[in-house]
Amino acid sequence: MTRATPAPTQLARDEEAGPGESGESGDPGERRLRYELIRQRLRGAIVEQRIEPGLVLLEGPVAKVFGTSRIPVRKAFELLHAEGLLCTFDGRGYLVARPGQAVQPQRLPLDARALGLEEGNATIHIPSESERIHDELEQTISIAMIFGRFQIDESAAMEHFNVNRVALREVLSRLVDRGLVDKSTYASWRVAALTARAVNQDFELLALLAPAALRESGPRLDRDMLADLRRRLHAPTAPQAQELLRLEQHLHGALLARHPNHKLVGMLQQCQMPWLIHSTFDRMFPQSPNPPLLENCRQVIDALWDGEYERAAQALQDYLAQARKRAQLQLKVLSVLPEAQLPAYLVRQS
Repeated sequence: MTRATPAPTQLARDEEAGPGESGESGDPGERRLRYELIRQRLRGAIVEQRIEPGLVLLEGPVAKVFGTSRIPVRKAFELLHAEGLLCTFDGRGYLVARPGQAVQPQRLPLDARALGLEEGNATIHIPSESERIHDELEQTISIAMIFGRFQIDESAAMEHFNVNRVALREVLSRLVDRGLVDKSTYASWRVAALTARAVNQDFELLALLAPAALRESGPRLDRDMLADLRRRLHAPTAPQAQELLRLEQHLHGALLARHPNHKLVGMLQQCQMPWLIHSTFDRMFPQSPNPPLLENCRQVIDALWDGEYERAAQALQDYLAQARKRAQLQLKVLSVLPEAQLPAYLVRQS
């Protein structure tokens, strides 16, 4: 019969750690996520009895299964021990057993599939701090743009997202590249202004450059990608609004990115206002896809599939004209909405 015993002291754990593991380097938030994910996987397998009682768990083999160091595994073991799901075993390792439960120790390999992991591909992907906050920050800024000018308070944003300055600035720099954030000379970050003028300027640039760029990039496009786009556009059930938005973004994203002039591609990718309005509007007012725009998308992709690049460029021109009308109408609606409640790190500018 095994009994739960106190976990090793921090000093003892540090002495046992391998080279470079004591006080493991890396972001503290990432380490926290890693041990928590390992704990969740192990806990689920124990509670659902995908791991048999009596299995001996050692830090090294379990760390190898998860593709990590022993530090987060050790922390996960300690939490499960405190929860009463593991007992210490012979001063080294843990047994899958509850306090007072009589079990026969089993020294068997830990099955990755029992943890919900694929054999040979068990490494847990831990999103970086910047990846973790990117989508929320982008969505919040896209909403704030509707209501005027805001400065981004770095310290307040770091506290809000619980990230360091490097991670926050990495995301803000990406949003600068996409035209959603401005960087002033005095090192402050500001939400870009969403105005009718800015939207029209983006459409004017797209109308001048995008069709010509598509003529050049068309022959370089991957046939499998085009086949997938055609399948989605010609499916018996019309794509939902968010799916159509993703397909539209392909028209000025992946389809134009094969152009050999990278400066031109960069300019086109900064024209984000049209899609920003559409995605924000759709989140606030879910709606069915616009039939003329859906047909425009089909015409562009079909022409590319047929290798008729001049026809594809003309179809893209027609699509941009329709999208511009839609954006103008949506912007009028958004401009009269009451201001949304925004987080404290967005400070209104006079």
